[in-house]
Amino acid sequence: MTMRIIHLLLVCIGSLLLVSCGEEEKTTPEAAKKGPTTLVAEVILPEKSNLRQQSNATGTFIAEDQVQISSETAGYLKHLYFTEGAYKRKGALLAKLNDAELQAQKQKLAVELEYAKRELARAEKLGELQAIRTEEVDRLRNTVKIIEADISVMEAQIAKTNIYAPFSGRIGIKMMSEGAYVSPGTGMAELHRLDPIKLEFFVPEKLAGSVTTGTNVSFTIPASKDTFRATVYLVSSTLDENNRSLRMRCRLENKKSLFLPGGYAEVHYDLESEGGSLLIPAEAIIPVLEGQKVLVVENGVVKSRPVEVGMRTPSSVQILGGISERDSVLVTGILGATDGMKVQAKLKEAR
Repeated sequence: MTMRIIHLLLVCIGSLLLVSCGEEEKTTPEAAKKGPTTLVAEVILPEKSNLRQQSNATGTFIAEDQVQISSETAGYLKHLYFTEGAYKRKGALLAKLNDAELQAQKQKLAVELEYAKRELARAEKLGELQAIRTEEVDRLRNTVKIIEADISVMEAQIAKTNIYAPFSGRIGIKMMSEGAYVSPGTGMAELHRLDPIKLEFFVPEKLAGSVTTGTNVSFTIPASKDTFRATVYLVSSTLDENNRSLRMRCRLENKKSLFLPGGYAEVHYDLESEGGSLLIPAEAIIPVLEGQKVLVVENGVVKSRPVEVGMRTPSSVQILGGISERDSVLVTGILGATDGMKVQAKLKEAR
């Protein structure tokens, strides 16, 4: 009797174990199917940025005015009144050509003029006495005027042998010495006006319109650790065909001759962005093949947004376009988020 009871107990226990194992096998897959399907993550609202997107360009200094000192007429160079590097004021005599022959011709005309005037004076006295024809008096008077005109022409030719500075500036390298034969247009030296001086740089075609007349730029030069500022006064109306860029020019004071024509400058200028720019945490940016994107939450659903990225700080990224300050940007759970996924968003607290 006792053995039968024990046998029945063992059978019952075995049956219970089998039933429990079967139930576990049935309920485990169901529990897995009923796992969480909504992403729980934190979002932020983009902040307005005070950062300005900047770009750089290589600048070159250009003299305000630059001219090659040359002569309008031919002749031997009699004297130079300048030395290399000397400063000359506007109107200063720079060079003198040999004018001995012209002076002799002028002297000859002066003698002829004096004689013609005496002849005219005698004829006018005889004309008053009606002892000479009026036509003869007119002829002598015309002769005097012709000689005077010839003298004026000769004086103009003599004046061309004097070469004056057209503006105040500094002499460059001397190209010719005294005694050389000068042909019209032959350069003797260059004259540069260095104060003020121009700074020229180019802006790429894709940034056309970002820099306009009146835009302030900053620049540095190898010869100084200081940062200098200038204002754009010229924006070319056409693109340079060699580099497809817009030519920009600034004008600045150069009283200390710190900037020299042909010198190099690193120019920095701000870019204008329509609608301003926003700032978001760097971890919200997702690199993709076409650029960068962020994930935003719309009506409780994740959506991708391509964005235009600007400047970066150690913890943030400037956004120039693609989102607005009213968008909720995902900053956690990004690796597991996909487009269309439901999300339970919580605003991240500022630290």
